[in-house]
Amino acid sequence: MTASSSPESGWLDFREDGGLRHRVLTWPGDGPLVLFAHAASLCAGVWAPVVERLGPTVRAVAYDLRGHGDTDAPVGSDAYAWSLFGADFGRVVAATAERYGQAPDLCVTHSFAGDCALVHLAGHRLESGRMLLLDPVLADAEGATVGAERLAKGTRRLGEKEAEGFDSPEAVGEGLERVLRAQLERDGLDARAKAAFAAYGSAPDDAGRYRLKCRRENEAEVYANRIAIADFLADASVDAEVQLVFSSRRRAKPEDQAAAYARDWTVAERVVARAREGAVHRLDGVGHFLVLEAPDLVAETIRRWI
Repeated sequence: MTASSSPESGWLDFREDGGLRHRVLTWPGDGPLVLFAHAASLCAGVWAPVVERLGPTVRAVAYDLRGHGDTDAPVGSDAYAWSLFGADFGRVVAATAERYGQAPDLCVTHSFAGDCALVHLAGHRLESGRMLLLDPVLADAEGATVGAERLAKGTRRLGEKEAEGFDSPEAVGEGLERVLRAQLERDGLDARAKAAFAAYGSAPDDAGRYRLKCRRENEAEVYANRIAIADFLADASVDAEVQLVFSSRRRAKPEDQAAAYARDWTVAERVVARAREGAVHRLDGVGHFLVLEAPDLVAETIRRWI
């Protein structure tokens, strides 16, 4: 079995340690060990097209975050604090190191998962010492308050629209593309990525209607708990190498792009300055959901740091 084959599915159970039970996908390979953490509303399976392009020269591990995929989904806003996502990340890194007899050579995160990892690393050393953050949120104070509430409210409204579910896995993928279209640089999502999201991120109910495994209400709580990561790290240090990659399109509205990008880049430099080493990079031709939009470019980007 190679990294391009279907992944093996298993569990990591941290309930006795104050955590949750996480679904984990693994792709055996012959090379470096890479751990993947997905964005809000997605699931571990969306990394499949990326891992396929990396091929059997890597050993890949991806896990469903709390409230996502098949991982436990606790109820209530407090259960989706970003510090808890960070603590989950720390547990998964340690469990992965124990299973393979070594720490991951590289930890790859997408969107808010990177911010949450940094929250954890502000007080804990990363065994592998190497992080690749793909388009992290990096909200400022306004984005972590007014912007967070606006995004949470919009997500709850979306949940109301999707209350009847979807006709088929294909409809799940098309619905995902429709929701994300304004944040894309390419014409649409990668077909394999849409199929992977439908396969791992949705399931039929008793009536045969397909439902998203990540409930929009839980997703909304993720957004409501946003933090201003640069402010959080102002008096902290991150004992890790942090390579931070920005998509060329980080906002849905064209008129927001230039000012928002300049602000985000400044925040990113503040964040990287707290790390042991690292840099900020730009990846052209992709939007915020680059993992779904351009798994080819994402694989190329990861390969540079493996």
